[in-house]
Amino acid sequence: MVRRCVCCLTLMTLLLAGAAVCLGQAVPEEARRYLMRGMAAEEMAKAPKDFERAVREYAQAARLAPNWPDIHVYLGSAQTKAGDYQGAIASYRRFLELAPDGPDAGKVRDELYKLEYRAEQQAQVADLGGAWDSARGPFTVTVSGSDFSARWTGNATGVDVKFGGAFGSIDFRGKGKSEEVFTGTMDGAAIKGIWRRAPYRDEKSDCTIPGDQSEFTGTVGDDGATIRLKFVRSRYNAEYTGVFFGLETCTGVNKTGEMPEEIVLFKPGKVKGTSVPDFLKPAFDKTLGLVGINLAEKDPRVVVSVVEGMPAAAAGIRAGDRLLKVNGEDVSGMNGSQIAGLVRGKAGTQVTIEVERQGEAKPLRFELVRRAPQ
Repeated sequence: MVRRCVCCLTLMTLLLAGAAVCLGQAVPEEARRYLMRGMAAEEMAKAPKDFERAVREYAQAARLAPNWPDIHVYLGSAQTKAGDYQGAIASYRRFLELAPDGPDAGKVRDELYKLEYRAEQQAQVADLGGAWDSARGPFTVTVSGSDFSARWTGNATGVDVKFGGAFGSIDFRGKGKSEEVFTGTMDGAAIKGIWRRAPYRDEKSDCTIPGDQSEFTGTVGDDGATIRLKFVRSRYNAEYTGVFFGLETCTGVNKTGEMPEEIVLFKPGKVKGTSVPDFLKPAFDKTLGLVGINLAEKDPRVVVSVVEGMPAAAAGIRAGDRLLKVNGEDVSGMNGSQIAGLVRGKAGTQVTIEVERQGEAKPLRFELVRRAPQ
């Protein structure tokens, strides 16, 4: 028969040290053995997933001694560290059932209240998984506990190609299929981790563009409808030559700099807003594509507003941003019509806009896909 006994130690000691044992408890020796194994697993753990080993050991001890209050605190602590908040809630509630008036009951109860809030937030985060849209195309987001990943596959950006042939030099924009992945951890609405782009072959130059990576930060919008990801992309110059087109040889790939980027993901069906008023829609060619920015009259490089539901707003361009380049062309000295002519184009085509933003040390670069007025 197992006698109830509560360790005369504070919960903080139990949670942080995880090493207290009530001497003299009449619990099965096998249960004590699994307790020690769980403590060893916690000491060796380096990442949240590692604590799952400790959970398994403590759970085995709890099965052998279900009326031992302390083991449920150890189990709940490990479950919390492993990101299993619902499991930890169940374990702490079991402790309170067994020792409602114990010296640590108040501290366990406080921890339980905090876990209930964390579980609510975790449930909201779980809804983030699935397909998301962006100006660059669809992303696949996966969330498991505190682990976050966002994966994109499509035409790579950030490469300028120069062809040097018998008839002179010709510049191109690079083209090639690649994969980009954001992998990190979530703390509430905040995300941080590593962005990586896989190496790929540029179809224009036949050059292999090396892989790229940087740290990234992200935030989830209050309504759960947007995810903003900020990172730094390397830019490359790929050169090739040949006597005739089709007989090209890659002559080198050089890193030319870095460019801060911000990608905004939006959940399909959750981002609302219209673009052009109904009475203006007939005036637009059905093949015309816009990005949804309105420029100032006095200084047409300044964005005075962005249209909700259009690519610029989805990508994160803001009122107050100052345009520097459109598709690599410097817009300083251009009038509004000239800038608008560069920004507009056929619906479904891509346009690159570089802006200067107050508070940002370097220009921001946005890859947008022109969209027909809604």
